[in-house]
Parts: sequence; C-alpha cells; structure tokens
Amino acid sequence: MRTKLAPMWKYCFVQWHIYDAGVEATEKGVPVAVMLRDPDLRADVETLRVLCDSGDLDSASTSEEWMWKLLDPLPEQGTLPSDEVAKLVQDGKEERHLGVVAFNEERYDKALWHFWQGQKLIAAAPTGGPVAKLRGELLKNRSAAALKLGLPRGALSAANAALGINQGDEKAWFRKSCALQALNRQGEANQALARAGLSPPPAKTAVKRTTKTPALADKKTTKVKELDPALSSLFEDLVFIEIGVDSVLAVDLVRHLQAELPDTPLSLSLIYDYPTVRETINVLMGKINAKKGDYLRRRMASTVWRALCDALGKDPLKQQRLKRSRQLYTEIQAMDILSDLQKAYESPGFVKAASEIAKQSAYDQRSFLMNLRSKAMEVQRPILRRLGLATDAQGLRDLEAALVNTARQAPSVQEKLRMVRMAQQGGENGMWTINVEQNPWWSDSNSMQLRAVFTKSDPFGAAHINTNAVPVK
Repeated sequence: MRTKLAPMWKYCFVQWHIYDAGVEATEKGVPVAVMLRDPDLRADVETLRVLCDSGDLDSASTSEEWMWKLLDPLPEQGTLPSDEVAKLVQDGKEERHLGVVAFNEERYDKALWHFWQGQKLIAAAPTGGPVAKLRGELLKNRSAAALKLGLPRGALSAANAALGINQGDEKAWFRKSCALQALNRQGEANQALARAGLSPPPAKTAVKRTTKTPALADKKTTKVKELDPALSSLFEDLVFIEIGVDSVLAVDLVRHLQAELPDTPLSLSLIYDYPTVRETINVLMGKINAKKGDYLRRRMASTVWRALCDALGKDPLKQQRLKRSRQLYTEIQAMDILSDLQKAYESPGFVKAASEIAKQSAYDQRSFLMNLRSKAMEVQRPILRRLGLATDAQGLRDLEAALVNTARQAPSVQEKLRMVRMAQQGGENGMWTINVEQNPWWSDSNSMQLRAVFTKSDPFGAAHINTNAVPVK
C-alpha cells in the first residue's frame, strides 16, 4: 500500500481516500491498519495508481495547508466564557454562510473548510440553545460537502454527530442515508431515509450503483482558467483593499497563491507590503528570476487572478470596487488617524483581549482575525464616527482603503500603518510577530528552479545557450 501511495501522495484526491478510511476506523474503534486492508479501499487505490501512471491525475489539485488543519482536535465544549458565546456564534454563522456560497458554486473543498472552521469557532461554547442549532447545521452541511468530495465515511461521521445533537433532525437522517447509500449499505440507508420521513426508492433502482472507479472531474471542465490578456492592465491596477481583500481574505489569498507556487516562500505580510496587484506580481516575478517577458508576466497575472477569484468567491474584475475619490487624506491627517488607532489598540484592555483570543484560536491566524473582529470594532467605532464614516465593516474598509492609498505615496504613513497593524494583533509579541512577519528562508539560488516548476519547462531552453550544461537532445 505504501509503495502504491508514495508516487501520488501529493494529490488531494488520494489523501482524501486515506483520510476517509481513517475517519471510519475511528468511528468503528478499529486500528487504521485494518481499514487499509479493506478490499474496496485497495481497489480504489489501485484505480488511482493506474490513473496516476497514465498521467490522468496531472490536472488534479495538490494538497494545501488547510487540509492538514482538518486533523486538529477541537477544543473541549463548555470551556468558553459565557460573555464570548454570542460573538463566536455570529462568527460561526458567517463561516456557514461562506460555506453555503462556496457549495452553491460547486467549490466543495472550500465549502468543507468553511463548515469545519465554523465548528472550530464554536467548539468551546456550551451545549444547548442557539449554539447547538448552529453546531448541527454546520455538521449537516459538512456531511453534504464531504459526500460531494467522494468522502462517504466522513459524511457519515458528520451526520452521526448531528444526530447526536438532535435525534429528531430529519435532515440529519437524510444526510446519513445519502452517506450510507454511497457506502453501499442500502438496508441501513433505507432505514435512515424512513427516519427522515421519506420513502425509499423502488427495489429495482435501489440496487443500482454507479461504477466503483473514483470520480475525477473531466479534464475539459478542470482546465486551468487564464486571465484575458486584454484585461491584464486593468487587473494590475487593482488595489487589494478596494476589491474587498481585508485581513482575513489576505490570509486566504496568500494560501491560494501558495497552492499554485508550492515551493516559493510567501509571507502573510505579502498583501500588506505590496497593496496593489501590480506590485505583488512584480515581487512574485522576482522570486522566479523573471522580471522581464510578457509571456511569464501573463502567466503570473493569471496565477494571482485565480487566487483572487478563489479567495473572493468571484471575479474581482466583475465586481464594483471602492471609488478612490470617496475619501482622501493628507499625510498629516493619515498620521493623526493612525495614531488614534494605535493608542486604542495599545490600551491594556485591548492587548489582554487580543492575547486571550490568540490562545482560544490556538494561534491560528485566520481564526484569530475572525474572533478579533467584534472586539476591534468596539475601539474602532468611536474613531469611525468622528471621521463621519459608517460604524461597521464597510466604514472600516473605506477608512483602510483611504489610508492605504495615502501610504502608497508617503513612506512615513506606510511605516505607521505597519505599526498599527502590529498593535492591533497584540503588539511586538503578538500574532503579527508569530505569523505575519515570519518570513520564510529564501535564497536567489532557488529562483531558476522555481521558474522551471512554474513554467513546467527548461528555463534555459533546449540548447542551453550561455551555459556549461549539455544540450538537451
């Protein structure tokens, strides 16, 4: 089994099969080694091996960091202070909404991530009340997403967990029925369907099964989308904050970029340091020693565009962005506003709250930012009101967009903005230092290798001109 899996372990589709088997082993209380000897699983692995050998997996996605976070244990229920429950329930509902949007767009992996993230946010909340209802909804949605990804065991586990909250939940019984049917446990599936208040299908169709071959998306539908060259200039003019890339989406964007540039070290400060698409493309081009050349720039622009589409859930060129004329600040005005924000973030109460939220979020950057939002808004609201801006997330985005545009022209404002962001995330010893400024090791000697990986070709050409290497024949 290990020998068969090794050459194709980098693909998400392969890892999900083994993860799915591990979930069933945990549920049944048997060793994982027993599940790995399951005939159906071995047949799936053999089919995947054949697909890999024939090159049919080349278009499949490789694993991303968030997949490994699915294995993180959830906090113990009831350990969250009662005064923080309402805030986390609201954050959990937002993750559920984002997951539903992704599911409707058939981006089932992103949907699964959002539903799991919502569970993680409210995991420490006490049982009962609105928390139990939200927890059940997230589990049912997670079951549906898992089934779409070909993970019937994970879908069954999530459905059973939802039934553990409410045995009378008909939708949870329906999710369980779908998972059991995918596992070819038709008798149990019919029983679960009856508990859902539905009638099982006729016998002649109930035994009908689809082929055992794992379903891979058609190559025509999974063809990588490229940015229209005619839109390149317009795309590079975009400012991230003006199209809705806030601190949370900045984390998502870097992770999506990392998925397409797996060996290129990227810092979470990338979007903060280079607030426009053009600047970011320039930096990424430098990483692969490709500062010139229209072809490579178009390729890199398409990479950033796809990452933005995945992070935003829509094409950034097809949405209404903030008007730059909404608010403009002089350098002195911007410095005064940033000083007020920094003073608010450095207050003892806020610093203590940020530290507690970091611990509750297990020092995960995205979870921390989600949980910090409501607490930060408490100190941001008076400043927004004084500036005549809306005292909500939209007003905050308008303010940040104006400050970013001023910072692009004034280095002192740019440095002050960095200090304010650090203060907001706990100061010098806070999450900014732990996660955002954790710049990966980098050497320019890797650039040509990364360029070869990016273009999937020999960067020196077949003749190896101006090198001492042997020409490729």
